[in-house]
Formats: sequence, structure tokens, C-alpha cells
Amino acid sequence: MNAVTRQFVWVALATIAAVYVLIFVGGTVRATGSGMGCPDWPTCFGRLIPPTQEAQLPADWRVTYAARGYDTADFDPVKTWTEFVNRLVGVVIGLMSIATVALAWRLRSVQPVVFWSALGGLFFVGLNGWIGSMVVASNLRPVMVSLHMTGAFLVQMCFIYAVVRATPGLWQAASPPAVEGDPRHAALPGWFRTLVLWSLAALTLQIFLGIQIRESVDLIARASSDVSRADWINAVPYIFYVHRSFSWVVLALVAWLFWRVIRSPHGGRPTGRMVWWLLGMVIFEMMLGGALNHLGFPLVAQPAHLLAAHLIFGIIWFLWCALAPAMPPSPASAQPSYRTSHV
Repeated sequence: MNAVTRQFVWVALATIAAVYVLIFVGGTVRATGSGMGCPDWPTCFGRLIPPTQEAQLPADWRVTYAARGYDTADFDPVKTWTEFVNRLVGVVIGLMSIATVALAWRLRSVQPVVFWSALGGLFFVGLNGWIGSMVVASNLRPVMVSLHMTGAFLVQMCFIYAVVRATPGLWQAASPPAVEGDPRHAALPGWFRTLVLWSLAALTLQIFLGIQIRESVDLIARASSDVSRADWINAVPYIFYVHRSFSWVVLALVAWLFWRVIRSPHGGRPTGRMVWWLLGMVIFEMMLGGALNHLGFPLVAQPAHLLAAHLIFGIIWFLWCALAPAMPPSPASAQPSYRTSHV
């Protein structure tokens, strides 16, 4: 790996890590009900630096922000600064994304896919920032919050793909080539791709079900102020039970993927080591789901549950990105073609 590629990879990895930090902070914002801690955007109560006490607010602040619930709600500096920190982390990620693209620009002639993937990540960072402003403008409309979360998946997908493509050959297990110089010596077997795709599809469905539950919980919390946090789970529709049961399907697929990988030559490579993390994260996620179900939606479990879902998705997506470029060609494409001409 040359110096330019190494610089790009480290900055891109730092950007990906920052995205996961933002996901956790964003989950904390929602779990603490701080989404409207700053009722305007990009300022906060009309200020670049949020107030710390009610005396710093404009005289007519209740009238100005009445549509955001402040006609009766008290000013809460903790919620305001929780939301403000969320925005600050988003700005930092924007700057880091620009730096990532700038470094990817230097690779565009030899690895154009790396540049375009990084540029896609920057685009989705900007798009998600705009969606964040719409979340505030819509007064935390659940569908806008869900779109905001979906944008985070697209950001990490682009940057993970860029990192993997910038380091070809690093992730696959080598096996003796059938013919010397055959590029298929690093190819992963077809069963690996199939299991990863099934795992990714199952997790995507599970995340979709989770989004529906989150929207239901938000509506319950806002419409029924007399319902305590511990009783939210009893008011969630039947889709919660589908979500809870389907987690076992995800675990079964991931466990099968784990078992196949560690028993193969790929177990000692980075792709093999990642499945250990994957299995551990899925089990941890199920434990967090159990805590949300049986312990009355504990505050700390909500952002942790959200972060774990994104980490699981990121690991599976990494596995797919790592194996896809090294898959062997299909039998049809591997056969030489001949043209016969008749005179």
C-alpha cells in the first residue's frame, strides 16, 4: 500500500468511526426527547451558540417557537445542548468527508471507483444534513426521522466500499492458483457470497421492522403523555412481536455464516476475524432488545440498540464489499470465445 492510499484509508476509517459516533449521539437525542432542544436550524434559538439559561432567550421566545411545543414547555438546557452536540458532530463529519474526498481525488486515475464512492459518501452526508433540517422543520415528523436514519446507512456504505476497493487483495484468503498468475487465487467461494447476501437481506428487513416500531413509539410518546416509558412496549402494535421473533432468523444466518467461515481457509484472514465481531454484535443486539422489552425501555439501551444495528449492517456490508471484487467469473465468462469466419 503506497503512502497516498494509506493516508486515504486512515482518514476514511476515521470518518466511518465518526459516523458511528454520530449515530450513537443521534440515538441519545431521540431517547432523551431532545430532538426539539434546538427549535430552529442551523441556529439554536436564533443563536450560533445555544443559551444555557432561560434569561438568555429572546423576550418573545414562547411565541416564536410555539409551533415547536414551547408555548407550554419549559426551556431545558440539557436537551438543547444534547441536540447542539449532535449538530456539531455532524459538522465535523462533513469536514472529514471533504478531506476523504480530497485524498480520494489523488487516487482517481488509478482507482476511479474509490473516488466516486467517497464522493457518494460526501453527497449523502450533505443530503442527510438537509434531511436533519427537515426533521426540525417538521417538528420531528416520524417519517422524516426515519429518512434521517436511512441516510446514515447510505453514508457508511459508500465509505466502507471506498476503503475496501482502495485495498484490493487485503481481505481475501489466498489459495493456490489453478494456473500461475490466475487472478482467481484470492476468490471467495460462492457459498460465502450467498450467505452474506441472505444475512444482509434478513438484517435489512429486521431494520425496516425496527423503524416501524420506532415510529410507533414516537407517536405513542407524543400522543399519550400519561403513558410512562415502562408501558410503551404494551402500546406498540403487533409488529413488535414479528421484529422480536425475526431476530432469531438473523442470528441463525449469521451463526451459519460464522461456522462456515471459521472452518474454511478464510478464518485466519480479516474477513474471517470480522465474523467473530459480527456474531458477538448480533447476540449483544438481541440482549439490548430484551432489555428494551423487559426493563421498560431503559434510556441507555435505546441509542446502544440503534448503534449496534448500524455496526452489524456495516460489518455485513464490509464482508460483501470484500468478497465481491474477488469472486471468480461465471463458467460462461471464464470460457474463451472463438469466432469462425467463412470465406
